[in-house]
Amino acid sequence: MRFEPRRAPLRGGRHCIIREVAREDAAARLELERAIVRARQGIVKHEDELPADAAAYAEQRDRAGLTATDGSALCLAAELEGVGLAGEVTLLRLRPRMVRHVGILGLGVHPEAQGLGVGRALLERLLEWARAHRDADGGRVLRVELYVRADNARAIALYRSAGFAHEGTRRGFVRADDGAFVDDLIMGLLLAPVDDAPAFRR
Repeated sequence: MRFEPRRAPLRGGRHCIIREVAREDAAARLELERAIVRARQGIVKHEDELPADAAAYAEQRDRAGLTATDGSALCLAAELEGVGLAGEVTLLRLRPRMVRHVGILGLGVHPEAQGLGVGRALLERLLEWARAHRDADGGRVLRVELYVRADNARAIALYRSAGFAHEGTRRGFVRADDGAFVDDLIMGLLLAPVDDAPAFRR
């Protein structure tokens, strides 16, 4: 199952279009990531660590498996008038069969679009897809996890409101621009097992 474009309401009477990204979006996606990195909030990269151009960016995404069309990955973008690509959310499933039901989530919002609800709209649509998707063999996503800097209070609040729980802390994982070490939080969400999904065991 692929993703049909959606119109999502935002704060202030605005709206965005949430759709699957395409290879032709590589330049815009690179610019989005550059803008997020330049803002230096909640990020773990420097600008000189990003691909040099759109072609290199697209190749990097291919190698990471983010352009797969078999249900092992999904990348959604939010288009906002006056901003262009205002945000992106990705889900990349682990490859070994025993953990194939686990997806790693990544979310980024353009600094000029933060506070409008873009991140929430992207997150809701992605989780909606994850709950509904079925692989050809009946497999599905049953767990979504993410990693977020402990000093990114806005992102943590968003994830908690979507049902993610704090499961662990990678102490001193990030070295901030001022040299201070920042913890990184592991957060996870178990998608409610329904229909043919097996019960979870402890």
